[in-house]
Amino acid sequence: MNSSTSTEATQAARSGATETLLQLYLNQRRESPDRARYLCLADALAAGIEEGGLVPGESLPTHRELAEVLGVTVGTVSRGYARAVQRGHIVGVTGRGTFVASPRRDVDMYGEAGKLHDLGFIAPFEYLNPDLNEAVRELSMYANLNELASYQQPRGLLRHREAGALWAGRYGLAVAPDDVLVCAGAQHALLTVLSSLFNPGDRIAAEQLTYPLLKELARRLRLNLAPIRMDQSGMLPDALEAACRAGTIRGLYLMPTCQNPTLAQIPEYRRRELVAICRRYDIRIIEDDVYALSLEHGLTPLSALAPERSCFIASTSEALSGGLRVAYLCAPEDWHAELERTISHTISMVPPLMAELAGMWIRNGAADRVLIAKRQEAARRNTLARTILDGFPLETRTTGFFCWLKLPEPWTAAAFAEAARLQGIVVADSGLFSLGSVPEEGVRLALGGSPPREDLADALRKLAGLLHGQKLS
Repeated sequence: MNSSTSTEATQAARSGATETLLQLYLNQRRESPDRARYLCLADALAAGIEEGGLVPGESLPTHRELAEVLGVTVGTVSRGYARAVQRGHIVGVTGRGTFVASPRRDVDMYGEAGKLHDLGFIAPFEYLNPDLNEAVRELSMYANLNELASYQQPRGLLRHREAGALWAGRYGLAVAPDDVLVCAGAQHALLTVLSSLFNPGDRIAAEQLTYPLLKELARRLRLNLAPIRMDQSGMLPDALEAACRAGTIRGLYLMPTCQNPTLAQIPEYRRRELVAICRRYDIRIIEDDVYALSLEHGLTPLSALAPERSCFIASTSEALSGGLRVAYLCAPEDWHAELERTISHTISMVPPLMAELAGMWIRNGAADRVLIAKRQEAARRNTLARTILDGFPLETRTTGFFCWLKLPEPWTAAAFAEAARLQGIVVADSGLFSLGSVPEEGVRLALGGSPPREDLADALRKLAGLLHGQKLS
């Protein structure tokens, strides 16, 4: 398609969108004549997307073009578009125009299939996972698999909890098997803690950018999340204290060693300050340090500093296998009964065969060998990312499974994510992680989704092109 034909197609598309928006805007004005005109425009955009009249990727008219058609000022259109951007309905792509946004998928859920480069979903080097066929053969040689076919106690068999205690030790947390409950992955462990220890209306403190599933679970359980300011070293103790003074905080959620999405790492002294605040205000701590094992570190878990008020989630999925769905929940004895009831009521028990596999890999050294291999591959990919995105503010860790790209002006995270999608690349933008207003325009880039490093390099080069303002074909 030559440039003349392309321009004509764009103009035709805008003409269709303009006509659709005119009718929808007039409908909004008739239904709500006293409503501000810019809000009527934002609502018209929402209605057009919901009804299918405006489709993802569709080009929208310029501010001036639409203002002339609607009979309003350019400023009114600008405010209406800005409100629609806040709602996630449209995005402005620098140098290209304004477009209907693609629906946001749940980040950290299963990635998109097809030809897209998926840098949004973290699937850490699954091709390096232990061989499942070999594992099943080994299991059948030493274990009575029939024993695993019957119902077990919700907290898990003793040997599975012993394996959990060993695995928690990899995170630097010394616990007894009696203080471990076996859950069906870190997500189930988090659901178990939130639904067992908190009531609707309780406030849970979390960093301004936090794990998206926490947001979804809080919404479903009717818990209130209190955003706490953070810096490059994670949550600020003074900000947490201020939030406690402003209203009762019941819980604190943290990924202190490798925060998702920014990779912030809370230093030892700050961990002790946060623990002191939690003791002072009687706050329960949820420590979900799922990516801590991707890094070499000697930091003390908050749960070791305050074991009487902490739940620690030790996941195996990132190190061993996404399909394994086994995590170990370490908690004080006083909370065991309620946590176990929730496990019983939600899944009855973790499939014992999965827990047996996890325990075998932890005991025979396979887990450690795989984790070393994944760190080595992660190191190569981090070097690749730093090389290709050199000159841009990229946060990485030597062996991290993802990186955090801070966006230069005038990019917004939503606009950059949409521009990347138009290049066939999925990224996770900061709006997906934010509690309220977005404190930082950035995107998280998963490094381990696809085996070929060449695919990652191709995607990163396209992102670099966007940042440099190149028009990529």
